[in-house]
Amino acid sequence: MAQNYKNAFLTNIITLPSSGDTLTLGDSQIGVFNATTYQAVLTPSYPSVTEIIIAQGRDAMTFPMGSGLTNETPKSPRIAAQSIVKWEAKKSQRPQNMIVTLGFDGVDTSKTLSLPVDKDVKFFLTLSGQPMGNIFGAGSTTHYTTLTEEFTPILPCVDDCADNCGDLVDCNTIADAIIDVVNKRKIVGGQELSKYVKVSKVLSCETPSGYPTTNCVKWTLEICDLGNMSALGQVQAQYPGATITRSARVGSLSTYELILCDGSTPADYDLSVTPVIPNCSTCPSGYTFTDELYAYIVTRTDAGNLAAINAFKLNYAATTEEATAIRLSYALGTSTYQIFATTSTLAAAVAGDVVTSIGTVQGICTIDTATTTPWTEGATCTRAQKTFQISLKDDACGVGFLAELEAAYEGIGTVSQGETNSDNCTTIYYIVIDSDNISCDTCNEPGYTFSVPQPFNQSIWTETSMIVDGTGCVCGVKFESAYVQRERKECYFTSVSYEVEPLFISISSKNPNDLDYSELCHKDFPVTVVQGVKYAAGFGSSVVSERVKQSNFYFNRPWKGDPAERDAMGYELGVNLQGYYDEYVLVFTAPMPEGNTMSQFGRSQLEQYEYHIYFPEGGGSAFETAINAFVSFPGSTILPITI
Repeated sequence: MAQNYKNAFLTNIITLPSSGDTLTLGDSQIGVFNATTYQAVLTPSYPSVTEIIIAQGRDAMTFPMGSGLTNETPKSPRIAAQSIVKWEAKKSQRPQNMIVTLGFDGVDTSKTLSLPVDKDVKFFLTLSGQPMGNIFGAGSTTHYTTLTEEFTPILPCVDDCADNCGDLVDCNTIADAIIDVVNKRKIVGGQELSKYVKVSKVLSCETPSGYPTTNCVKWTLEICDLGNMSALGQVQAQYPGATITRSARVGSLSTYELILCDGSTPADYDLSVTPVIPNCSTCPSGYTFTDELYAYIVTRTDAGNLAAINAFKLNYAATTEEATAIRLSYALGTSTYQIFATTSTLAAAVAGDVVTSIGTVQGICTIDTATTTPWTEGATCTRAQKTFQISLKDDACGVGFLAELEAAYEGIGTVSQGETNSDNCTTIYYIVIDSDNISCDTCNEPGYTFSVPQPFNQSIWTETSMIVDGTGCVCGVKFESAYVQRERKECYFTSVSYEVEPLFISISSKNPNDLDYSELCHKDFPVTVVQGVKYAAGFGSSVVSERVKQSNFYFNRPWKGDPAERDAMGYELGVNLQGYYDEYVLVFTAPMPEGNTMSQFGRSQLEQYEYHIYFPEGGGSAFETAINAFVSFPGSTILPITI
């Protein structure tokens, strides 16, 4: 990639210019141009267009960004339709974790967790892949790392005095025991296995199972903000007592979530807490957008008085934000002005003016009208309920502790009074508490957790006898491997190790160690791979590593690994490292560049060029349309594509 015949262009702008030349391209914007007139074209048509060039706009950078770095727009050679040898697209793909079931797989009811009473259940879980290598300190250059854990879930004791020959253990009991033992297991370094593998029950019952539940509603809020902890705190501050989470961040838009179980609707979010929002692609209602401006220094020979300043503003009023013009200094008959223009190519308005670009100021949204944004009602979730009981002796025999219990457990649960034994003045009390977690997963059997209420007067609450398992069930346990793509930062891009491979899981009732013969005759529980692993394609940080970083060398932008240097010099790749990009590959031949002094003996006068062009996922349709129109020209042997 670090040579002029093989380059990568990446943009976060999905639109192509419909007019103008290569100098009017926005920073990193990609355009298709008539190679004869250098004017933008959206759908090249023959014979008005015979050749095209592809160009990418770039920000104007001056010393000390790079010695010898010019403001030239990177562009391809002239491309003829008949010279194209490859035109293909590669759609981005989000990674996918692995899902394996033990027993019932959610579809086939012939599979279940079947075990005779008085038999132990044993299974082995093997984890492998780069995440395990990271735990053991093994890199991809050493060896493939695996970790096998053996489990023997504890099942209920068997009554030796009863005839239970041929009886089977309830599959719910087996599934619950498997989930419990996996969630309690710790691996290397004291880490919980549940951080790497999520387990849940899969059921199909004739009679439904489960705890009593109450419905909750998940609400979402999408706003344009900075997307940092301060922004999250501003949302949280408006809803005291509730738990706000940021569930997504796409571009400059953040999505927040709030779950309510009391049937209420959250109040609209007041946007006045963020009076200015930088780098927002679309302003919310009540905000005014100020376009990106280009900063310039202009030196001029003048008198250095008020009249000179006014004359300067008047000279540049047509193409600049004249109100921003200020004089920085005046010395020896020369004034130095700073001005912010709406154009990326500010020309000298008066002969003798020296105009120097010094950078850009990003567009901002500024609030001008106090406004609010409503929450959107989303999925229905459930919170389970469990009943605990306690027996208390009342010396007054009849007065009871109901009022004291209601006061002590206010906000924790609902307390009620049961029967009283008048012979010993003992009364039973009940409390109904909500589960610690709320389930919004409609595809899995909910797994609820409960916290036992604190003792009252040293008396302990115990669970009431409640049958929560259905009848006529087939059961399974679903194992889902974790896939966590760590957030990547540009400044220390090459300094931190990142996950590059998902976690693989394998389950068996037999020991994967081929030297252990004790389980050869043991019947396996059914194991089903429900979902296989998919690798990420077009992931932002991978695109940077494999294409953009190397290609930039050709444009005199070598990678600077020192974070301090990158920050001081303002080096930015303009890539969303956590985003996904669709890739278009265009390979064509063109005459060798002029001035090439190498001997031509025995070699062609044509060179093959390979361009990899990246758009945010789903954003390359305009470019695809333009090249599809071009490859339809007479003499072309390439077919149009659709991503």
